[in-house]
Parts: sequence; C-alpha cells; structure tokens
Amino acid sequence: MFPSKSVSWFSVVLLLLLPLSSSALTFVNAGAYTAPKTAAVGQTVGFTLVPQSPEAVSNVTFTFQVRPYSADGTISPSAVFTHRVTGQSFTAGEKRQYKVAFTIPASLTTGEYVWTTRATNAAGTAVYMSIARVASNFTFHADAAPARRYVRGVNLMDLGNAGGVLPGVMGTNYPKPTLAGLQRLKARGLDVVRVPFLWERIQPVLNGALNTTYQNYLLDTLEDANQAGLGVIVDMHNYGRYTSGGVQRPFGAPGAPTKAQYADAWRRIATAIRSSPSAYASVHAFDLMNEPFGLPYDEGTYASPVTFASFESGVEGWAPRSAANTAVARVARNGQGSLRITTQATSGSGLVLGAGVSASTKRAERAQGATFQAKVFVPTTTPGSVRVRLVMVDGAYTYQLGEPFAVTKGVDTRVYFKPPETAWSNNKSFSVEFIVDGSDGSAPLVFFIDHVAQGTQSGQRTPQQVWEDYSQAAVTALRELGETKLLMVEGYEYASAEQWPKNHPTKWVSDPLDNIMYHAHFYFDRSGEYEVSHAALLASAKSAGHATVGQMGIARMKNFTDWVEAQGTRGFIGELGWPNTVRRPTEGAAWNADGEELLSFLDSVGMGVTMWTTGTWEKASNPSVNINTLYQIEPSFLPLSQAEVFERHLGKP
Repeated sequence: MFPSKSVSWFSVVLLLLLPLSSSALTFVNAGAYTAPKTAAVGQTVGFTLVPQSPEAVSNVTFTFQVRPYSADGTISPSAVFTHRVTGQSFTAGEKRQYKVAFTIPASLTTGEYVWTTRATNAAGTAVYMSIARVASNFTFHADAAPARRYVRGVNLMDLGNAGGVLPGVMGTNYPKPTLAGLQRLKARGLDVVRVPFLWERIQPVLNGALNTTYQNYLLDTLEDANQAGLGVIVDMHNYGRYTSGGVQRPFGAPGAPTKAQYADAWRRIATAIRSSPSAYASVHAFDLMNEPFGLPYDEGTYASPVTFASFESGVEGWAPRSAANTAVARVARNGQGSLRITTQATSGSGLVLGAGVSASTKRAERAQGATFQAKVFVPTTTPGSVRVRLVMVDGAYTYQLGEPFAVTKGVDTRVYFKPPETAWSNNKSFSVEFIVDGSDGSAPLVFFIDHVAQGTQSGQRTPQQVWEDYSQAAVTALRELGETKLLMVEGYEYASAEQWPKNHPTKWVSDPLDNIMYHAHFYFDRSGEYEVSHAALLASAKSAGHATVGQMGIARMKNFTDWVEAQGTRGFIGELGWPNTVRRPTEGAAWNADGEELLSFLDSVGMGVTMWTTGTWEKASNPSVNINTLYQIEPSFLPLSQAEVFERHLGKP
C-alpha cells in the first residue's frame, strides 16, 4: 500500500481550476437532422449538426461520413463518403453549426444510409464526440444503382485431384465430396462451390460417349450440393489441353482437340447434367475451361522470307546472352546448320538464356520483311518448361520483346515477332531468348536455333486469340443446345487478373443471351505456391510504392476489375488464396491483413469469389496440406486461419 498523505485545500482548488485534458472532454449534440429522407442519383442529401463544447478547446477535427446500414441496424465499417473539417476552436459552452452535403453518385447501391460524426484532437488520439447510430435524424434512403449481387464460396478439389494420373481411381487417386461436407460449408454461410472435373475422365475418347461412372460422381456431387443448398460452378479443369495416348496436347496443336470436339464435350456434359433435375438445379454456372495457357501460335501465312541467319558457315557473329555460363557453337542438325546454345546445369525458374547478334555485325533492316520467324528446337533432356521469344534492342537501347511462345520439347517450334515501326531505325541488336521455369538442375540447358528469317505474315492468330476462338465455340454450342445457365469464360495465361488487359484488350464472347461472366484468378505471389516469405513480398510491394502486400494486390487486381467496368460486362474471381498458419505458423496475421484489404476491395466493386481451396483429403493435421487450404471438411469441420477473414466477406446473392 502507498503511505497516506495529507492533501491541502490549496491543492484541491488548484486541480479544480486546471482545464480538463482533451481526453476527458465530451462534446454535446445540441441538434442534428438530415434532409431529404429519400434521394435519387444526382440529388443532394444535407446533414446538419450542432455540437457544443463544455469548455475551451482548439484544433478540433470533425469527420463526417455516410455509411450503409442493414435491416438489423448494423452500420457498415466502410464509408461511401467522407468529409473532414480541421482546425476548429471552441470557447467554453460554445455551439457551432456544421452543414455537410452528399450528392448521390450513379455508382452508389440503392439502400439505407446513415450519417456518422467523430470529433477528435488533431492527432486523433482523443475523441470528443462519436455519433454512429440508426435514428431518423441521421438516416436516409438512396434510390441509386441496383444492389450489386455476388456469390462467395470455395473450390472443392476432389474430382479434379491427381490430374497427372489418368483416368485414376476414385478413392485412390481422388475422392468424391460427401453430402455432410457440403452441408458443413453451407452452414458457414457459403453460396457456391467450384467443382473441378477432368475432361479425360468424363470423356476418355474425343467425340465419344461420356464415362458413366465418373459422370455419375459429378452428378452425385451436384445433387448433394442442391440438397445442401449450395450452387455449383462446374469447372473443366484442363488448362486448355487434353491428354490421349499418354501425350498432352494444347488447343491448336497437331492432334489436339478441335474447336468442334471441345464443343461436343460441353454439349454432352451439359446434356448429362440436365438429365437430372436435382443436379441441374444446383448449377450456378458452367466454367468452360480452367486456366488456359501455353497454346501454340497459329502462323497464318508467312510469305517472301529472306534469310537473316542460317548458320551454314558458322555462328555468324552470334554470341551467348551470358558468356559466363553459356557457350554457342555451329552444329549440323537434320542436315542443315544450327546454332547450339548450351548453358551449364542450373536450377530455378525465370531463367532467361539465349544468344543474339549485334547490329555492328549484322543489322536487321525492315526492307527485308517486317516480321521475324525463327525455327528453334529444345531437346527433351533440357529440364523445366521452356518458352521462347524474339527481342530487338532499338536505337534508344529499349528492349522490344516479342510474345513468349510455348515450346514442346522434342518438336521444332516456329516463333514470330513483328517489332514496332519505331524500333527498326538504328536498332542495336537482335536475339533469341529462351525462358526456363522449373528447372531442377539435373542436366545442362540446351537449345538450338536452326534458322532466322524476315518476311510478311497474314492471317495469324496469337495464343490468346486461339483461346478466344475455342471459348466462343463452346458458348455457341451450349446456346444452340438451349442452355441458358451462366457461362464463365476464363482468360488466357492462367486466367491472370493482373495480365488480363494485355491478353484480352476487349471482351470477345458473343452470347445471344448476354449471360457471360469473365473469370479471373489471383494470388499475391502470382503462382499460389507461396515459396517466398511474407517479408520478402512486403519488401517487393514497398519497392513498388505500396504500403502493404494487400495494397499491391489491389493494384494488380484492378487491372481486371477496371477492365470489366470499362467493357460493360461482369467479372468473377474463381481462385484467390493466401497461406494458412499450418504452413506458415508465424505469418497468419500479416497474410490475413492483406486478405482483408483485398476482399474489402472486391466487396466495394461487387465481385464474387471462390477461394482456393478445400477438399475431402485436406487435413489441418497434415503439415503438407495445401498452403491455401482454408477449411478441413472431413471427417469433421475445422476452419483454418484464413477462414475468419473470408467469412467477414460473404456473398450477397
């Protein structure tokens, strides 16, 4: 205990005479009203407040906000309008009237809104007044844009598991969702599940009948989802390719499915689902293809070629991109000269290798042809996946990069590039670059350039356009079948939200029902593997001018959401995820804060999301559980660390 002390009357009087600290000061609401009580787009709603200060105070900040509120009186933490008045001073007992006006924007959602007020000191550390209550003198109704409706849910991997094992065995290579698992998801407030399936499992032979066993697994899942009250996004999870005879072939490649065969598959699948009213009732959308990527370039016609490099007599002045670990040599391949590029065994992704020629040795002249063609070959012994692009360095030493072409190892690949008109004048060099991802370092990286030419090209289709053509074929087939359900069309290059405008400058699907939703995917690390730490990504975000990884994510996501708005269409995020604490025990709070920022942004633009991921075999006790898993659903339900954030941002169907 503290020792007792006598207190003089002088001390008491002195304390009474001292002004109260700012934290003890409380303003009085001497009057408030809102008018009009209903307003349409373009009209103004006024708010008047009369605060009274019981004592002298200076440098007060008033923050007036408009926020939506729900039928149960819950006021949203997000404001649609904010107005601040700073540097206000009051004498003791002074009343002052403040008037604030809010004009209803066309983007505002129709609904109920409330004015809130907060008065603080300049630093915001002391609160003098805080008014946030649903009462008639603070509220109004806005007749604005119709409420944006969107669904939220999760991917349910089961039937799409073990895509490299075909056809696979249910219970050994992949599970089937249970009714109980689906009911557990519905109980958390989810609207939909995205259910991947594999084309080869449901249609083992192109243009052939469906496999009834696997078809019934899919129908059972849809029927159970319907019983559970969940909608289903039916997802062909094939990446724009099909495997037959042990060979995987991307759309547009020799022996790959034609547009007609792809359309046939969707006609058969939709017909099978329609045969079960319960299964069909659960369908929220048909997702026509998951993450198409690496499709070949449709060359069209290449005319009047003029040789730029043939390597018949030597390396012709070509030098490796990096002499430290790469060597070039002229060799004979298939009876003709070829430039062999050999880089020592190296592991990693994003490796950029190759060779080029300086303009001081040979300068490319546009008069010889505006479009380059290079024939290249990558042996199967070269580890990793490989893309190739052509590059010109212009007169200002700017690198003009051609589109990367996917390479099928063991097969000759032709690559094209038409440099910009401005790049030709006084250009400095021309090169061929090989981009390697996923090399395990088990063998040297070997590439061949057989021939480079210049010519004219017509009728070509980029890989993005190849996918656009295929997706249109599926849409047309389903509509001709009489199918009216929502059709989701993903974008090229893994449906990347960030790269969407580059891959698809404009919307492309023609649908007589105008019931299309463009479908993108997003991960903060771009891959969803999260092989780097949160700290590393945060450093990257800050170097790009973003305060948080979440803000960086919003900036990237806006490439897609802004495109959707500009094109006057609809969008959806079919995959979104960040690490759980099973895999990243110390990073949960940081990642959840980023997820909160991104989901809040998607709320503000009214866009649906299915999170990646959950599944019957995804167990929280497994230290190797998918890093993005947010729910364990079997044998009992367990939410993982991301679930608390996601469940604060459920759908508005």
